[in-house]
Amino acid sequence: MKEELHDTESGYIDITKNRTLREWGISFAFLIPLTIYIAIFWARLAKLLPPPYNEWTFIYEPLIAPWWINNFFLNQPEYIRLEILWYILCFVSSMVIPIIFLILRGRKLTDFGIGMLNRLGIRLTSIAIIVSIPFGLWIQLASPYPHRLTTMYVLSLFNKIPEHFLILGILTALMLSQRRLPNPAYTAPVEGSTGKKILRWLGIAQPATIDSDNSILAWFGLNWTSLFAISVSGLVFFMIHLGRANPVEVALSLPGGMLVAYITFRTHSIWHAIPAHWTLNLVPMAILHFYKLN
Repeated sequence: MKEELHDTESGYIDITKNRTLREWGISFAFLIPLTIYIAIFWARLAKLLPPPYNEWTFIYEPLIAPWWINNFFLNQPEYIRLEILWYILCFVSSMVIPIIFLILRGRKLTDFGIGMLNRLGIRLTSIAIIVSIPFGLWIQLASPYPHRLTTMYVLSLFNKIPEHFLILGILTALMLSQRRLPNPAYTAPVEGSTGKKILRWLGIAQPATIDSDNSILAWFGLNWTSLFAISVSGLVFFMIHLGRANPVEVALSLPGGMLVAYITFRTHSIWHAIPAHWTLNLVPMAILHFYKLN
């Protein structure tokens, strides 16, 4: 395994190349149980199975839901109490438990996406927010459900934080050789023609470097290992959307998942992709909601 260090505007980025068979085996050893863990919790794939093979997906409801409903949120309808329970379980299973596990293992949370904002991330986020609005409108217009901007809908947006941390932060990091996200990406100087300057400003149109194993991937600041990590993260992100009633949402979740995984990888932080995900859900819903009220 060959390792190099490159100066960046943010410090250093660790580059690894030529992964061994053992390193690939470790990646899959992490991938399989983590995917099962995610599938068990969200369980959309399993709920599509015919009974009795899908019955295990409802295991948490008879164990936890009755006690929770009988002791909390007593002034709320049962469906709202179940929804609040769902959000809390998402936060605990996708963020609290993984954070406790990482701390006990002596790992830095910043290596798994709980990092600071940075210049490249803010640039990518600004573009992602603008692009997300028309795609969000497409998703909302294809939705079979009414466009209601409720308090519970807004509350559900905070559920994106643990989702991004587990799938885009932890999973992406564990698929890399170093089992952590690299430091904020190296970017070449913003120079050349106008088009090239714009692309360089966004962290792409990068020249091939010593860590590059493919010139096309190098243009995006990637190599085969990082592409594998981003693809796996995007596929799992897509997996948790399977079973939803909106076919456009399901179809767009694969490229969308790979895009937010790319932003997370390149910026060393989950916090840059989350605003774009919020915008994708909130702004189009608000537009349609208030339009229908007029």
